[in-house]
Amino acid sequence: MTPEAGADRQARLEERAARVMAGTAEFAAPQDIAARVLAGIERRARVPWWQRRVMEWPALAQLAFALTGLATALLLLLGRPATPQELGSLLPQPAAVLRQPVAGLHATLDVLAVFHRLADTVAASLPDALWYGGIALCVAAYVALLALIVFGYRLLQAPADPR
Repeated sequence: MTPEAGADRQARLEERAARVMAGTAEFAAPQDIAARVLAGIERRARVPWWQRRVMEWPALAQLAFALTGLATALLLLLGRPATPQELGSLLPQPAAVLRQPVAGLHATLDVLAVFHRLADTVAASLPDALWYGGIALCVAAYVALLALIVFGYRLLQAPADPR
């Protein structure tokens, strides 16, 4: 088959498909649909890279974002918080007024430590079956909520019955 015959065959197939598809549309498309689509594509192309999804960023920016996230996570996981005494030693000695926030931080940390010990005691006293049952209940509730959201979305997005 010659290239000209193949191109002619392709053109006839496209014309036939266009005729068939034109007869199947329930509603006619607006005349300016192509111009609006092209304008939307151009508008999206003008959006700066930092306002796009992360997967559309340049590779170097994606790498920097990932490394920053990993460094932050490692710092939060491996770094130990400063004690109130260490924070107090950072302040200059004559600044007695500045020590008041550190004293408030110390009191807050003491209250949080009490709640931590209470939560640890309660968690240790519960049987494992209760923990696993609670986790299973949370998973089941999550799946049920997701199914409800999908059902609601499909119900609201269903096409209207033309009858």
